[in-house]
Amino acid sequence: MNSYIKNLINKLYKLYNFNILEINQQAGVCSSWAVYGRDDGSLNIMFFSDVKDYRNIIVDNIFCDFKKLFPDENIRLVQVVLDKNAGMLENKNNPQPDYKIYPQCELILINPVLNRVLGCTNAVKNLAVQVNRAMQYIETASSHSHNINKNINNFIVTYVIIALNIIVYIITAYFSQNIFDSNLNVLVFMGAKVNSLISSGQYYRLFTCMFLHAGIVHLGVNMYSLYIMGIFIEKVYGKVKYIIIYFISGIASSIVSYMFSPSISVGASGAIFGLLGASLVFALKMKRQVGRGFMMNIMSVIVLNLIIGFSIANVDNFGHLGGLIGGILTTWFMDKMVK
Repeated sequence: MNSYIKNLINKLYKLYNFNILEINQQAGVCSSWAVYGRDDGSLNIMFFSDVKDYRNIIVDNIFCDFKKLFPDENIRLVQVVLDKNAGMLENKNNPQPDYKIYPQCELILINPVLNRVLGCTNAVKNLAVQVNRAMQYIETASSHSHNINKNINNFIVTYVIIALNIIVYIITAYFSQNIFDSNLNVLVFMGAKVNSLISSGQYYRLFTCMFLHAGIVHLGVNMYSLYIMGIFIEKVYGKVKYIIIYFISGIASSIVSYMFSPSISVGASGAIFGLLGASLVFALKMKRQVGRGFMMNIMSVIVLNLIIGFSIANVDNFGHLGGLIGGILTTWFMDKMVK
């Protein structure tokens, strides 16, 4: 409840330039903060109470405290009562009869669950409108935050893999003492694919090389591709199958590279090609639903990436082919197992 009041106070401050005031904690008052602003020659001071305790308030004591702070002001106390169980009022301009109204104090009744004002005394109608609008801003922000959290949860595997790659790159950059390019010796130390070392028994390099990158551009391109393809595959196949496809494709990429390429190799591109392979299997399987255009787009992306890879030096094309084949076979096999 206290966090809700803080959000409401913050919105009133930003939207309507209300001032924030720390008050002495008293019986029936559920927040040590109040807000105040001038309107029609009066200084409106709003303090907050929970419906369970607000009847314990001694209004005279609160009024005296504020009068000491603002001796020359015409003070109008406004008690904002939070009631989670209150419904819509039959008369929107007045609170329900069972809510106690103090002679020296106006009242605004709000429901923090419904996120709106349910009623008010006549003297503070304009103030109640401002409170209601501030509450609507809270609801919009809360809804946006919920959507963000939901989106993160839906594609958590993709975000975790991206985060792991970035963390490993930060470590690599630290040891390399260079944020833009990775030192080759550091890459070898951290687990790059080196054929002679794998032959001597360091098979873990077939896995660790998937998380290493030669430079920040290499990392950026791969992480962007992983974000695009990862979200699609995670949505289509689910989290478990996605993890299986990604890591088997990455290891298949390393194995094929080990067999046919003598060069030192790093990068997530082999596993990403595996995701491309999985999307191709999906396009072929669902060709009637997704249409020919979707399938041609996937194939053109694969072919274009392979052509670019063979046209540029220092690109592990065998790793890309291995990842692509690994993704296709893994996805095809899992589809057959489900049937």
